[in-house]
Amino acid sequence: MSHLMPELLSTWSWRLDRVRNGRTVLTKGQAASARTDLAHDRSAHPSDYAGYEEEYASAVDALEVLAQQANRGDDLLAVLRAERRANDQPARERYATAPDSAGVLRTSLAAEHGRVPAGLPEALDEWVHRLIRYRGGAKVIAPIEAARAEIRLRNEADLDPGAYRNATAAPFYRRVIRELGEIATSQRPGVHVSRRGLHRGLADDSFL
Repeated sequence: MSHLMPELLSTWSWRLDRVRNGRTVLTKGQAASARTDLAHDRSAHPSDYAGYEEEYASAVDALEVLAQQANRGDDLLAVLRAERRANDQPARERYATAPDSAGVLRTSLAAEHGRVPAGLPEALDEWVHRLIRYRGGAKVIAPIEAARAEIRLRNEADLDPGAYRNATAAPFYRRVIRELGEIATSQRPGVHVSRRGLHRGLADDSFL
C-alpha cells in the first residue's frame, strides 16, 4: 500500500477494537461524533482513504450501532458516586443482601453450572457462571463492576448480534443483563428494588 491508513480512521479502528474486547466504553454521543468526524475527514481527504474502503465502512457501521445503543442514563458516574458514599460503611453492611447473611444455606452449584451450554460468547459465559456463584452466596459483585459488565455486554451484543441473540445465547444474555442492572442499582440512594427483584435467592434457583 502506498500510504498509511489515515490517522483518524486508524485511531477509531483501534478504539473500536478495544470496545469489542471490553477494554473501553463509548457513549452514544461519542460514537455519533466519531461517525461524523470520520465522514468529514473522508470528504476532505478522499485520496487518503483510497484503499481503506473496507476499514472505513467497518468503523462507520460499528459507530452507527453504538450511536443508537440504549445507554443507561445512570451508568458509571452515578454508580461511582454511590460507591464513594458507601466507602465508609462496613463491607458486611454494604453487601447485606448476600444469601448467607439472610440465613440461607449454601448448596452445591455444580448442577447449575453444568446446565450452562457450551458455545456461549466468552464474556457472556463468564458472567453466567459468576452470577450463578453470586446468587449462591459464593461471590460478591460490586455495583461498579456490574455496571461496567452490563455496558460491555450490551456493546458486544450490538456489535455481534449473531453470537448473542441466537436461540441458545439470547435467554442467558437477557437474564445476565437484567441481574447486572439490579446489582448496579442496588445501593443507589432513592432507588427501591423489591425483594424479589434484588434478592439473590430468586424463586427459581436455576439460571433459566
